[in-house]
Amino acid sequence: MANVRKRGLGRGLDALLGDAQASTSASVEATPDGSNTTGAATGAGPSEATAADHALLELDPRDLRPNPSQPRTTFREEALEELAESIRRDGVQEPVLVRKRSGRYELVSGERRVRAAIMADLPTVPAICRDVSDADMLKLGLIENIQREDLNAIELALAYQRLIDEFGWTQEELAEQIGKNRVTVTNTLRLLNLPKDVQAAVADERITMGHARAILAIPTARAQSLACRKVIEQGLSVRQTEKLATPKPTGAGAQERTTPKDPNVAGLEDALRRSLGARVRVKAKARDKGTIEIEYYSLDDLERILSILQSKR
Repeated sequence: MANVRKRGLGRGLDALLGDAQASTSASVEATPDGSNTTGAATGAGPSEATAADHALLELDPRDLRPNPSQPRTTFREEALEELAESIRRDGVQEPVLVRKRSGRYELVSGERRVRAAIMADLPTVPAICRDVSDADMLKLGLIENIQREDLNAIELALAYQRLIDEFGWTQEELAEQIGKNRVTVTNTLRLLNLPKDVQAAVADERITMGHARAILAIPTARAQSLACRKVIEQGLSVRQTEKLATPKPTGAGAQERTTPKDPNVAGLEDALRRSLGARVRVKAKARDKGTIEIEYYSLDDLERILSILQSKR
């Protein structure tokens, strides 16, 4: 396992690029004898970086290998077309980041720009080469997409889990490293507890994160899948999905239900359910006393709820 320094990664690519972008007015062109000369790049072939490694390269986007640790798994065609049109008009405004591997350039970040540049039929894209370790590839790809909010919720959850698995981080350490609130990280990771068909519905944006969190309160995977299908087919709101996820009482509980619940108590239950992302029951007793029951479904879920409660103190 790679040694990881305890520092936030919020600066993301800026920390790697350093002052390289200040040098974007010049590029380096390889001469036939292998020496380097500085000047405007004219060909479609790769330009070799200087020893200082601060120059802007012009690389053929078709020759760039993708980042094997790229957290993004889907690229929306419509969004790529829009980016390609912008690139046709104004060019690629921000260099992609690459590293040298086995005599070829491999993308560290910027795959959307590369795909759009190919669609726009550009012969070259601006690039900056850095010596990036395998351990940093996933982190940097994830950071770029987080900063641009380009990942869907499931891609983000899978990327978070990969970081936890690869570096042995706790959820709190992960939140610190990527500059996110711990509760936000935990709620995103909880999506991986959903069955695959429900995860696919979240990734395809057929249901929202709010719907998914409500469906998580349903105890079995089969029931979660059925609820998801119903949400999509009937176009249910998040509030309606929360009601769908609330269990129907039976036996003595059903008898209790015949007495209408105080609307103030019902409102409190609803507020707590939304805040905690869990089933909550408030049972009022005589003399302004009562109990609050909060359900959890795993130790991680319990830890998440406790974290929310402690943050409100």
